[in-house]
Amino acid sequence: MAEDDTITIRVDDRIKQALAALTRGGASATTAIERAILESARRAAPAAPTEAMPSSIDSRTLSVQRKLTREQLLEFAERGYIVIPDVVPPDILAAANAAVDKQLRAHPPEEGHAGPHFMFPKWEEEPDLAALLRDTQAFELAEELTGDGAMEYPWQTQIAMTFPPYVDDRGMPHIDGGMRRKADEPPRTFTMLAGFFLTDQDGDDSGNLYAWPGTHRAHAKYFREHGPDAFTSYPDIKLPEREQIRARAGDMLLKHYMVGHNVGSNTSDSVRRTVYFRLKVRGHDATWRQILQNPWHDFTPLRPLVSSFDDNVE
Repeated sequence: MAEDDTITIRVDDRIKQALAALTRGGASATTAIERAILESARRAAPAAPTEAMPSSIDSRTLSVQRKLTREQLLEFAERGYIVIPDVVPPDILAAANAAVDKQLRAHPPEEGHAGPHFMFPKWEEEPDLAALLRDTQAFELAEELTGDGAMEYPWQTQIAMTFPPYVDDRGMPHIDGGMRRKADEPPRTFTMLAGFFLTDQDGDDSGNLYAWPGTHRAHAKYFREHGPDAFTSYPDIKLPEREQIRARAGDMLLKHYMVGHNVGSNTSDSVRRTVYFRLKVRGHDATWRQILQNPWHDFTPLRPLVSSFDDNVE
């Protein structure tokens, strides 16, 4: 845009939500309002109609609009996850790795530790990690699965590291937020997981996330048959073959909440680093029973694409 161009920012739901967060004490005034205004400005600005982004990118290319292809939408619907290459430019990636280094100095594992190590800074605590989602096109790409303006920013970040040598021999997946919960407590469900690869994980056993493709649909079928309150342990379903999710540093994973997954082995020479955000559509928490039974509940744009699925519930 030219320097004298202006953008009209209406007081939309995001800014209203930020103001509400202030009264709950969930964010500082500066952080909440700044985040909401930046997002509103981003949505108001005109975008070029280009559908692709170069494989070698920097921050100057972030104004180029990306769109998920029909093939990617179908892959997410059928398998439950997709990896999108080159979402994070090198400068944002480097800043995120530096933020992980800082967190690691503050919360180090025990000396000689091998295996998973998790840290959970709040969103406003590490702006260079929040930038992975906020200052790239990641959030807009995720909303292509749920509908424009449907989601809200998360309050927490997860740093997931796997120190070698580590071999995971559990052979079983899990679903976040419901395992071992009490029957009278609502599960901590969400819409989808957005994962950002800070290190290369393009070979086997380099800390790759394990995923069981298609299990979001199998889990929903199970909960339709047994009721959503049965979500106190892992559903008794027939598991497909496990896969290792492969990606390069700067790529992004979008994974349906109900896809079974687990920490993977790391027999490489490098520590695996991934940053996760748990994303929700607005009003998600009040509808968790429907969400567990209908895998398309939060994914309105996907519903026309899944009409031919044998297990379609629409």
